[in-house]
Amino acid sequence: MIIAFANQKGGVAKTTTCLNLGAGLAMRGYSTLLIDSDPQASLSCYLGAEAGKPTLGDWLMDRAPFDQVVRATPHANLSYVATNERLIADESLMEQDKFKAIHYLKRKTEALRDRYNFILIDTMPSFSVLLANNLVAADQVVIPVKLEWLSIQGLAPLLAKLRDIQDNVKDLQILGILGTFNRKGVTECHKCFTELEAQLPGRVFSTTIQLNSKLAEAAGVGKPIQHYDRLCQGATDYEELTEEVIKKCHVKKKAPAEAR
Repeated sequence: MIIAFANQKGGVAKTTTCLNLGAGLAMRGYSTLLIDSDPQASLSCYLGAEAGKPTLGDWLMDRAPFDQVVRATPHANLSYVATNERLIADESLMEQDKFKAIHYLKRKTEALRDRYNFILIDTMPSFSVLLANNLVAADQVVIPVKLEWLSIQGLAPLLAKLRDIQDNVKDLQILGILGTFNRKGVTECHKCFTELEAQLPGRVFSTTIQLNSKLAEAAGVGKPIQHYDRLCQGATDYEELTEEVIKKCHVKKKAPAEAR
């Protein structure tokens, strides 16, 4: 199962969700690969990616094979592909190839389906050839949305882009809309969540990610929240999200993949 985390707005917890959901799946025995497809490289930084090694762009542009770009983490069943700012230059090369411009990542990830149970893609917060590559490669998309009115109102362009892909490229499904930065007891957050459910019935995760300082602390030390403070609210929320995703996806476990 290949899942992209997408929203053209930044600061909605895409990277945090990709990392912590991936960790939750790995802890349950699912062989999981994280792909950092955002040139800002936040996910790569969180995971302590060393400079000088081949990255996502090298793999996409056939400068390095997958076994040279995949990196291990300290956590069982969890590997990742790092990126850096050079991905912007590679995106420009993709744009010049009109016949396969949006299919670079799909061509690569299809060969990994037998190796990983889940491939999670962290995307950049803008409409671009890179984002199109991520969505075309994915089976499902998770859309993290900050529970604020401006964030919800900004969903329309992304949903239109998804419909365009559904109509013209592939049957891309929305796995779920994820409310983030929730503040229990705050009326605006509750109203925003209710509005999401009304606009997109059946597509909103029942789990929300509450505002929790431990999530930022965990990212600062390069750890998934489950490996930083399993008793905090952030860990509880991501554990609940992990269970919800597993129930929706019906993915059968494979033998753990080796990080090469």
